[in-house]
Amino acid sequence: MRLIFTAILSLCFTLSFSQTKSKTNVVLIGVYHFNNPGFDQGKINERNILSNENQNGLERITDKLLKTYKPSKVFVEYDYDKRDKLNEMYRLYKFAKPYYKKDTLKEDYYKRFYAENEIFQFGFRLSKKADNDLIYAMDYDKVPIRFDLIKSKISQNSALHFSNYQNEIAALENFMNDCVSKNSLENVLKCLNSDEQYRLNKGLYISFLNKLNKDSDFFGSELVAGWYKRNLIMYANIQNQVSASDKNIVIIVGAGHAAIMEDFIKADPKFNLIRIDKIL
Repeated sequence: MRLIFTAILSLCFTLSFSQTKSKTNVVLIGVYHFNNPGFDQGKINERNILSNENQNGLERITDKLLKTYKPSKVFVEYDYDKRDKLNEMYRLYKFAKPYYKKDTLKEDYYKRFYAENEIFQFGFRLSKKADNDLIYAMDYDKVPIRFDLIKSKISQNSALHFSNYQNEIAALENFMNDCVSKNSLENVLKCLNSDEQYRLNKGLYISFLNKLNKDSDFFGSELVAGWYKRNLIMYANIQNQVSASDKNIVIIVGAGHAAIMEDFIKADPKFNLIRIDKIL
């Protein structure tokens, strides 16, 4: 009987060890959008990612990531359906060739996007240093989320006031701008990935916007559900591109997405969340 019990214990230990060993380390990095397009609800101040100070910061950060959790896959906030185009650009970048044609871009937005966005400045840089053949897209922005109707919906709800919404946005803006103004890029990322930033970001949706319902008009809950749906699809795009052989992956995504994705990763038994503040 003792031999059987010992064998069962040994088997349980082996299975437990195997499951722990097979987990993929996920380094989640929430960022401000380096090219600052101004599309988010909160408006974030400029921080020039092309300055020598910030370029040196990116070099230090990517070097630390390589030393601690060298990623076999780097995921970036680029349209998943256009992943082939992303890798065409990445291959050019990897071999030190121009990955976009600046002279053909007429709009300033696109000029700044390709030159400054974190996809290229951070994601491409890290993936190249890791000597990865591919970089991985995961974005999905086709979920209709009607932020433009928030003000009118608030006016129809006597229990809510637009000034309260403005205060919620201002609190998030102030915190984010304080993060972006930190003295080093490392401290910027630590701040953007702090518990407080995650709380403020998720709190806007859960504690305020979710209440924007009136009778059978569930506008608020549908808006919040839409935001979560987008993030769940993005997360599924990550899940479906990770294999059991991936020891470490890095996700580079907007800070608002990171706030929600942290919960997904914690609930996923295949992943082991690594906070960026433990690396920098």
